[in-house]
Order: sequence, then structure tokens, then C-alpha cells
Amino acid sequence: MSEHSVSPKVASTIYEQAADEHAAVSERRALLVRIILDHHLSGSTTKLKLVDLAERAGISRQALDRYYRDLKPYITGKRDVADLANGTALKAQIQTQAAVNDTEVKYKQRIEKLRMDHEKALKKALDSHITSLMNADLVLLESNKMRVALEKQTLHNAELLKQIHALELKLSLSADLSPVRSSDMSIPAQNKVAFDLDIETLCVSHQRGMSLEEFEMKKSSEIKKVRDKLANYLGTPDVHVILFADRYISRFRTFINSYTSLRNEVSLIVRLPLFMRSEFQNFLKYIPADFKRSIYIPYSNSESEKKAQRVFIYQKFPLPPTEIKGADSADTPNIAWGFDEVVFYKIKQGD
Repeated sequence: MSEHSVSPKVASTIYEQAADEHAAVSERRALLVRIILDHHLSGSTTKLKLVDLAERAGISRQALDRYYRDLKPYITGKRDVADLANGTALKAQIQTQAAVNDTEVKYKQRIEKLRMDHEKALKKALDSHITSLMNADLVLLESNKMRVALEKQTLHNAELLKQIHALELKLSLSADLSPVRSSDMSIPAQNKVAFDLDIETLCVSHQRGMSLEEFEMKKSSEIKKVRDKLANYLGTPDVHVILFADRYISRFRTFINSYTSLRNEVSLIVRLPLFMRSEFQNFLKYIPADFKRSIYIPYSNSESEKKAQRVFIYQKFPLPPTEIKGADSADTPNIAWGFDEVVFYKIKQGD
């Protein structure tokens, strides 16, 4: 026997191993085909990845490329998967499912396009709407700033007039008293100074996001500023502090114009949107003791009239609900609180 010859027993073993390997490859191929067909019949619109196929078949990606390279075109979609099916019925089922998948993909693409178009249109509409609101807010803010500036100028003029009247008053008091003539019985020159709180600007800030806590803090700060200004009149004779208890049902400016000062009286008229007895008493304790103190409370027994007045006066800058509730449930002032005079007056529509 030559050294290169193979014994029959060894040759038989090699043949059997080759046959087993071929059978394993065929069985693995059948498994791969079944996985591919099952994936397409499942209705999934996602493509089957090579790495997923190899993992499900229990082989490596390298083995898939080496022994089953001919199956890759069916996986990548370059060849029709129906060609792998045995039997007309199975092929028809695969073709039908492929058509369903194509239709589903097309409609999903159309739906996605419609969704994106809708989002673009919605964004455009919102941007346009927000721009319109911002422009309206800017116009409102500018007009409100102008109003506040005019009111400050008016108050400044009133302050100058007060100083003039105070000097005239000192001169008249230093002169000899003379008999009162009939002409002296006419309405005296008005020596009054108004102290307004810019509630309207606070309302605009609240509508733009200012919290109720910030609203109350800024309101308290404005009231304290007014209170401190009143102390500057210490030493001025015949000072009369008139508190306008604002219930948000009449205009402070209307009250100022309608109020008539007494002769030789320096009237300090204060807009005071306070509602509790403790708040008023805390304010009064800082007013010099020799100042006369009066409070005027606007009144209406009609809830519909109150609502109408508030809509009419504050329609551009709505009040916080807590302010309206506080005004409607406010404590009723009386002399015992520390006033020299308490006056209730009925409002007129449009005040």
C-alpha cells in the first residue's frame, strides 16, 4: 500500500462526514428560507436585517455570507421572496401580503406628510396669532404709559398749585380779617391734591403672568409710597385727608373732579383699594394726628350694576378675581376706626 493511499474505512468516514455536513447546510438553508418567508407573511413593513436573520438561525454572520450568499438578494429586496416559496398557494399568499405592505407604506407616507403639513399650518397660524396679540399688548402698554405720564404731569401741576395756594393762605391769615362780602360766599378756589395708585398697570402685568402674590406686594408698595408722601404735609394748616375707598365700581378721577374742598382747606385725596378694618387702621396710624380724616365709600345695591361698571371701567385690563371678591366682601368703615367722617354715596352709571 502506498503512503498516499487511504484505507476504505477512513474513506467511508470522510464520506459520511461530508454527507452530514451537506445535510446540515440544507437543513440550515431551509430554516433560513422559512424565517424569510415568515417575516414577509407577518405583515411587518420593516426590512429583515442580515444580522437578525443569522442570529435567529443560530449561525454567525460570516457563515451566512459564506454558505448562503445566494439568499441575500431576497433579504435586501432585490429579488422576489415569492420565488423561495414552494407551492402556488404560498406564493400567492406572499404576493398578496407584499401588495398589502406596499399599500400600507404608501398610506403611512401620505399620513405622515399630512401630519407635517398640518403642523406647519398650525405653527404658522399660532405665530400669526401670537404676533397679533403681542402687537395689541404693545399698543395697550404704550397707551397706558402715556396715560400714567399725563396723570403724573397733572399731579405735578396740582402740587405747584398747592404750594401757591398755601402761600396765598399764609398771606391771607397774616392780614386783618375784614367783613365777609357776598362775593366771598361763592365756591372757594379748590386746593386739592390727588394721590392715585396705578392699579391698571398692575392689572396689565397680572394678565401677562405676574402672580397674585407679586400683585399684592406691588399694590402694598404703592400704598406705602402714598402714605409716606402724606407725612410731607406735616406743619401745613387745615390739612384734610380724604380716603376714596375704591370698590372698583366708579372712577377715582370722577370722584376728584366732583369733590369740593372747604374754604382754606388743603385736601389730600387718596385712592385706597383696601378692604379690611386692620388694613385701614394700619394706614391711619401713619397719618399725622392733627390731620382731619374722612373716608368716602361708593355704593351700589345692584350686583348687575357693579358688574357692568367693572366691565366698562376695566375691560382693557381685567382685575384679578381676588380683588373683586375683596371689594364685594369688604368690611364696612365706621367712625370707631379712627375717622372724623364716614360718607357713603350712591354711584351713577358711567361714573
